[in-house]
Amino acid sequence: MLGLYEALGGRDGCRKLSEMFYARVARDPILSPFFSAHFRCAIEALAAFLVQLLGGPCEYSARHRWSPSLYESHLRFKIGQKERDAWMRLMSAALDDLRIDDPNRNALLGFFEQSSAYLINDPDVNGQPAGDLHEEIAGRWRAQRLVDETVAAFRSGDADRVISLMESPAIQDYFARDRAALLSLLAIGCGSSHPILIDYVHRRLTRDPALAQDRYANGRTLLHGAAGEGSLPIVQLLLQLGADPNAADRAGHTPLYCVGNECRAAQGGDVVRALVQAGANVNTHSGVKRCTALHMAARRGNVSVAQALLECGANIEAQDSKGDSPLRRAMNCRKKEMAAFLADW
Repeated sequence: MLGLYEALGGRDGCRKLSEMFYARVARDPILSPFFSAHFRCAIEALAAFLVQLLGGPCEYSARHRWSPSLYESHLRFKIGQKERDAWMRLMSAALDDLRIDDPNRNALLGFFEQSSAYLINDPDVNGQPAGDLHEEIAGRWRAQRLVDETVAAFRSGDADRVISLMESPAIQDYFARDRAALLSLLAIGCGSSHPILIDYVHRRLTRDPALAQDRYANGRTLLHGAAGEGSLPIVQLLLQLGADPNAADRAGHTPLYCVGNECRAAQGGDVVRALVQAGANVNTHSGVKRCTALHMAARRGNVSVAQALLECGANIEAQDSKGDSPLRRAMNCRKKEMAAFLADW
């Protein structure tokens, strides 16, 4: 008997179901406002999630920058009972069009019933449908819920709960299959202000040094994540473990770019200095707009990071793809303090 992944048609079948579903979403008055005019990213994300859930290759965690928590990654949408019912109506119709046999259709529909109810974030809506899931899906769905719980524990600084979950056999089995999910969680841990959690990330990396070379969301390394969080101890450890300070993710962004674009921590300037001392090119142009790390610090108004970049040799006259300098970027983004700082440099 075929498993659910094969019964659905493997990767192609998951992609087809996702396309059928979002073709309906595009015409739906309730759900279409959640999305831009282009559904390519949403189609790819749902298809990759289904592939992974049903037992195919683990690509969802490695391809998408969203949180490894399914619940958290949907918080940007306001999901109540009306939205959930619309989602189920469209998915049920898409499953009908896919024309798979009733046992497999019912197994998938049962999962969508539970998962769509789980994603409701309207505090006035309570309750989730009861019922057992298909055995192929039940274990993976429990593991996903554990990942969600771990993210929430990291966010709240509940160190005891984080360590208990991260070291549990169930989530260890999940990480063995989906290593990118482990890296995503450790990257979240890098942003913690709790010393026990930072120490835990440190110990996990020391225990498994290969994590310094591995990739997760959108081709990032943990050095991208730790640098963006401004976690100097973890940045220093990753560099000691051989992490490449000039590694580029799929968008062409380096760890220094992440400091300029993402870092709000007080140690941001020290992270810049550590990366440059390890060999990071301070004037690398990244991404479609060919920005330097200084362009991004200027855009975000992060003066301490900009100062560290300039002290490390950043070119204040560097131009992006539009010919804009960091000063022009600061002015365009109405970052008055940054513009004054760069003008006086």
